[in-house]
Amino acid sequence: MSLEEKVNMTAGVGGPCAGNVPPIQHLGFPGLCFQDSPSGVGDNVEFATAFVPGIHIAATWDRDLAYARAVAIGQEFRGKGIHFLLGPMMNIDRNALHGRNWEGFGADPYLSGENSFEYVLGVQNQGVVATAKHYIANEQETNRFYDVTASSSSNPYDISSKGYSANIDDKTIHEIYLWPFASSVVAGAGSVMCSYNQVNGTQACQNSKTLNDLLKGELGFQGNVMSDWGATKTGIESVLGGLDVEMPGGDGFMGYSLLQAVQSGRISEERIDDMVTRILAPYYLVGQDQGYPTLDFSRDVTQDHHKINRLTGTAGIILLKNTNNVLPFNADSDKHISVFGSAAGQFKIGPSPGDAQGFDGAIYQGGGSGFVRPTYAIDPINTLVAKARECHFHIQFVTDQSDYKTINDSFRVPGYSTPKCLVFINAWSTEGRDRSSLQAYNQGDQLVQIVAAQCASTVVVINSVSQLNLEAWVDHPNVAGVIWSGLPGPEYGPALADVLFGNYNPGGKLVFTIAKNDSDYGTNITETYNSNYTEGVFLDYRHFDKYNIMPRYYFGYGLSYTTFSLSSLGVSKVSKNKRFIASVNRRRRASFNAVASTSQLYEPAYTASFTLRNTGNVYGSEVPQLYLGFPDEAAEPPKVLRGFERVYLAPGESKIVTMTLTQKDISYWNVVNQKWTIAPGNYTVWIGTSANPNDLKLQTFFIIG
Repeated sequence: MSLEEKVNMTAGVGGPCAGNVPPIQHLGFPGLCFQDSPSGVGDNVEFATAFVPGIHIAATWDRDLAYARAVAIGQEFRGKGIHFLLGPMMNIDRNALHGRNWEGFGADPYLSGENSFEYVLGVQNQGVVATAKHYIANEQETNRFYDVTASSSSNPYDISSKGYSANIDDKTIHEIYLWPFASSVVAGAGSVMCSYNQVNGTQACQNSKTLNDLLKGELGFQGNVMSDWGATKTGIESVLGGLDVEMPGGDGFMGYSLLQAVQSGRISEERIDDMVTRILAPYYLVGQDQGYPTLDFSRDVTQDHHKINRLTGTAGIILLKNTNNVLPFNADSDKHISVFGSAAGQFKIGPSPGDAQGFDGAIYQGGGSGFVRPTYAIDPINTLVAKARECHFHIQFVTDQSDYKTINDSFRVPGYSTPKCLVFINAWSTEGRDRSSLQAYNQGDQLVQIVAAQCASTVVVINSVSQLNLEAWVDHPNVAGVIWSGLPGPEYGPALADVLFGNYNPGGKLVFTIAKNDSDYGTNITETYNSNYTEGVFLDYRHFDKYNIMPRYYFGYGLSYTTFSLSSLGVSKVSKNKRFIASVNRRRRASFNAVASTSQLYEPAYTASFTLRNTGNVYGSEVPQLYLGFPDEAAEPPKVLRGFERVYLAPGESKIVTMTLTQKDISYWNVVNQKWTIAPGNYTVWIGTSANPNDLKLQTFFIIG
């Protein structure tokens, strides 16, 4: 390649994809296509599946389902001929109001890391390059762009437009925000996308500390760093800071503009060679040079992926309250069902438009670049009407939730004086702006109160992007059931009906804490241009533990239609000759191109084994969770998540469950020595079914040093 060809590759060019790297005809290189989104082929491309988003697959707490979803997503990107998938999104749910929480995997770095690992592995095993984003500390939309000369900018891509600064300490960035990116690197991610914000006063896409030192140095990342669209603010500084390819291009920062910088010696040709190598290496790593499909956005790639979408949509539904076993409904005896709320039906202008403002229908995803245009969407009302036909029960519904007269009159319809009532509420968010409150949209709280005042068997279905405040009605004596349906994708109706009528025993778990008071979270959207992460590593349940705050529902919480018991906990140190076996069993294998120092952190150190038994009468699943307490030297929260597994059992069936603690799992980031360190002393292992201290059923210790 000539020097001109090499520098031209470092900036995007116009083309059919969201981002395009130019071809080199005489080398037979076809160029590269970069395309949204993490939950399916986005940017309004047709004939692609709108998969359940990250927040919902995380709620399944099922690694196998996370991997299967990623495989299906990768197959669709490959089928379209797209080279780079712009996902997974793994920013932490630090702020409950963050507009993009729905794209990520929740509030815990370990849970996010496990999901990120499975995603990268599943996608790249299909020959598509995964792009871990948004690197790093990108936990709000407010002030992601601002003009340094005016208080706002009408053109976010303007050279003067900067992002707020996430000001964060060394321990916190390692133990919380870098953790899932490290998991992605270990899985072999070919690309990392740097974010709009600053980190400690320097733009993320020219931040040598985060890009060169942490990502490429400490983690040994050998792929490329691409900018988020418009996140590049300089040329030479970005190149020296660690950026490899600028997107979408056309602003004169990189590409051909670097030629003079190389010729004048301000950038070495060795650095340009490094950039090009990093851009091309993933292309060869996943085999895109061998028979890869040509680009065709009109090609139908959906196959039978509605099946995995139905399964993941159902598995991520969470049962929060079930007084007197009001659920599941019995179609033989529950002969009158009343449905209330616009969130039960379709939007007026089609299935879940990407930038909807009316919120007058069921929500399948959030908005922004992560939105995938659904080929179809099945709402709860249509499914329930079909169920009524099949099972011969009566159903009525009022979707205009401001029509209180009709709602009240519905209880005077013959046969409906004592119905089972379903109340649907929702909350939506999008890239580009944060939510204004944690209340349900369209006066959803008032709707619940009006229905519950007249219906003794009220079940509330919450169709939400992330946390909501439920306090206005959750303790109402007539609110017998609460289902967190989350964002279950276009199979929403069938998935929910399976749970409502007991065809599927709910087993999803919360991936964040639901607080009683909004202020209890301890963090919020920063309106200034500096977001100070003063909470450190005490985030979500860690924060609630530290300050002894009682939430409404704990992180990791979710009910079932059956019951389970935990017993016989034992912890063993992993001998060297068994480490490889334990690692393979957990599918925590490092990619062959990960540096040795990084791979060693993921070697098994201890195993925790216990017995889980289904003590009820229904087939179902439980998610035992391993929480670890550290010696004082580590300065860790009271407990941190370090293991989980979703286990499916028949009535009376039991299983010995073994969880592996890696070297990293039992380490803390030592800011003095600048390395992961195992503190000597007592470690406490708890096995439970949520972060609630009352749900930690088993406890034991092991001593190091």
